[in-house]
Amino acid sequence: MTHRAPVPGLSAGERRLEGAIAHYLARVLRLRAGDAFVAFDPATGLEADAVTVWADGAAITVSCGDLRPGTRAPSRSGTTWVQGLAKGDKCDAIVRDATELGAARIIVAVTKRTVVRLDGARGMARQARWARIAQEAARQCGRSDAPVVDPPVPWAEALSRAEGADARFCLWEGATVPLGPQLFEALAQGASLAFACGPEGGLEPVEVAAAEGRGWAVTSLGPLALRTETVAAAVLGAVRVWTAAFGPVA
Repeated sequence: MTHRAPVPGLSAGERRLEGAIAHYLARVLRLRAGDAFVAFDPATGLEADAVTVWADGAAITVSCGDLRPGTRAPSRSGTTWVQGLAKGDKCDAIVRDATELGAARIIVAVTKRTVVRLDGARGMARQARWARIAQEAARQCGRSDAPVVDPPVPWAEALSRAEGADARFCLWEGATVPLGPQLFEALAQGASLAFACGPEGGLEPVEVAAAEGRGWAVTSLGPLALRTETVAAAVLGAVRVWTAAFGPVA
């Protein structure tokens, strides 16, 4: 099996790596001089064939070949997930699942039913944690990039940031229109996608109305009540399965 490893700021030629990256390559993957692997840049999605020149526990020197577009980027490059800020480590799991299932951007939104309240510093710290989780999940699942993870913003701003998507779906337990038919049609047309989901307790009707007023389709996942940390895996998993039926979409 070919090992893959993240190398931020990837460039052709020889370079010395230290810290967490060196530990991962030398201690976790146990690479030694002469061992080959694929290096990828989580920020750009570029990758290159690389070989270990020298390694110990604290530092490792690698030589990278010419850069190329990642061959294992997600099948859909334009999917955005808007997630209502949830309690505890639920957003950690959501970021991990969304990364593995191909999301290109994750926007965490503060809603009326959000229990956790983060000031500016705590919000940025939480965003940095989610970005690290996304990069690790990208490495583990073989993605050559990692999704952009925004710091927490108000619900209205989160909706605005995702308005570049061709098809946008607000997932609400009170909706009566099923997501399936509209999502299937959007996938068949090759549309870029955005989904919005509330935190524990769901969204307030006024928030749903705000989304609808901005052109989001308010849709249902069916009669069963899903936990907020389950919704991303369910929806993005369906996107991956259905996308395979239409072939890769750029």
